[in-house]
Amino acid sequence: MTTATNNTRTATTQKVDASSAADKMTISLIGGASALIGLWAAACFVGVLISNGPAATIKGFFSAVTGM
Repeated sequence: MTTATNNTRTATTQKVDASSAADKMTISLIGGASALIGLWAAACFVGVLISNGPAATIKGFFSAVTGM
């Protein structure tokens, strides 16, 4: 009794054009929102450092993380 094995591989490629105006606007809005959030976080961090000082900020961070 003989058994024949036939292995066939097919490769397909598809090019997708994502350059529509709506896609570009969506990416711009998401990038802008991310930038604003980053600026707000940096401003809050600077505010904490100014009001509490670096040592108290580090101590408060470790206290919050460890729960002690």
